[in-house]
Amino acid sequence: MFVQVIQGRVPDRTAMRAQHEKWAEQIGVDVPGWLGSTAGITEDDRFICLSQFSSVEALARLAARSDQREWWGHTERLFLGPVVRSEFLDVAVMLDGGTADAGFVQIIQGRAADAGRLHALEKELLRYLPDGRPDIVGGLAATGPDGRFVRAFYFSSEELARAGEHGEQLPEIEEILFDLRALTGEPTYHDLRHPWFASPQRPGRDRDAGSRPAGATRPEPEKAGWQPWSSAGQRTRSPR
Repeated sequence: MFVQVIQGRVPDRTAMRAQHEKWAEQIGVDVPGWLGSTAGITEDDRFICLSQFSSVEALARLAARSDQREWWGHTERLFLGPVVRSEFLDVAVMLDGGTADAGFVQIIQGRAADAGRLHALEKELLRYLPDGRPDIVGGLAATGPDGRFVRAFYFSSEELARAGEHGEQLPEIEEILFDLRALTGEPTYHDLRHPWFASPQRPGRDRDAGSRPAGATRPEPEKAGWQPWSSAGQRTRSPR
């Protein structure tokens, strides 16, 4: 599997949501090798999209299409400032992967001092996830050769994720999380309270679409950059 991450500041949520749905309905239905995407905009206007492909070649074929170039020409103008792209060949699926049944998604980005050690710790963590954190319903983990990483955790709901954070952790999980924090330093957290999902089977649909129109007023967050993997009382704000 191959993952591409696109991100940047997008002040117009409604316009970006419309472009996202347009791509899923008009282009994504005919993209061989595209496996699905998770996207959204954080409370501080940071757009991020993780797109999964079967191979690098599948993404290259998409980029060469005239309709894709035309769509991106319009979409790129919605960004305020630079658009950052990251690509990862080393991708692992956690639990049920990027499930569209999630009600809350958190994407974590950073750089690890030792990519091999990061893999080992995450593999160990997976042994305890189903029982230790039942609120997590899936995830993706991608790492670059230089230690850059992106992690997407899919939760059944934000409320259950918060309860899982404050609940008592297994000693084994606490130890692994301590080692992970030491290895990765302070990463960046992107909280998608209203994630957008798209896939070849479900173009332009997500569990939020029917209950609230794009661009509707959202409640103010209690805390930006919440960390589901932190211990209680150790929340921080994401860099802005």
